[in-house]
Amino acid sequence: MKIRILGSCAGGGLPQWNCGGEYSVRARADDPAVPSRTQPSLAVSADGERWCVINASPDIRQQMTAFPPLHPEQGTRDVPLDTVLLTSAELDHAMGLLILREALSYRILSTPWVRASILEHNSAFRLLESVWEPIEVGKPLNLDSTGRLQARLFPVAPKIPPYLRGIASAASDTTVGLRLTDTSTGRRLVFVPGMKSLTTEILKELEQADCRIVDGTFSTADELLAMRPGAPDAVAMGHMPILGSEGSLEALQSMEGRSLYIHMNNTNPILDSHSEATAAVRAAGVEIAQDGMEFEL
Repeated sequence: MKIRILGSCAGGGLPQWNCGGEYSVRARADDPAVPSRTQPSLAVSADGERWCVINASPDIRQQMTAFPPLHPEQGTRDVPLDTVLLTSAELDHAMGLLILREALSYRILSTPWVRASILEHNSAFRLLESVWEPIEVGKPLNLDSTGRLQARLFPVAPKIPPYLRGIASAASDTTVGLRLTDTSTGRRLVFVPGMKSLTTEILKELEQADCRIVDGTFSTADELLAMRPGAPDAVAMGHMPILGSEGSLEALQSMEGRSLYIHMNNTNPILDSHSEATAAVRAAGVEIAQDGMEFEL
């Protein structure tokens, strides 16, 4: 299985257009310790020829331009894209679908809740309805046209995006993680970009994975307070912090295989390659995803 990190930062990217925080300022100044990042998305492939995208960020055009295997064949509009799968209805996971609206030669997959919530409350997305298929949590399916990549969704704590609050109610398939298995090798990738806590099911999925890419939104629970007094803590926003006795790092460092953090908020000190938080993550044997990172599983 081939994996490309198309984007690694949380909504808004780095620098975020309306953020004057330390890491956005440093990224604008081209500080090599704080490189710019786009919003979160993965590309996966069984053979390096046909690709699937997991979450279509608003930066998808830029991300695809930077990745030649997703370019159309010269003189054609034949883009080697089989499937776009969404793990939630968050705008930083779904807005890229509107960028890809000009050619519907691929299919879109999501849970019924995500599909219905986006299509019913956002009329612009309805032009994608014909290629958008609902898929059940827990039911295996082939993700790509080669039939080698088998996908299975599993539930995580539901998080309703701000634009849907008050008009949609949370359900068991509001937010999901993804297990992706290469059936020819048995190798398994687990992707959980949003995670409020390590439930028994999530922990089992992560432990059984050969590679796991997980929510790294905040380093500490009270990280936002440094910029915005009165701001909610990480868990209240649906994200398990990285550090501390209640953080995810303690669990990840004991797991075999490869572990990476993704979906970092623009306040997160692990965006700074020289920070103490970055050193702590690396010392635990966990990586910090970077835009353009590629590896095989």
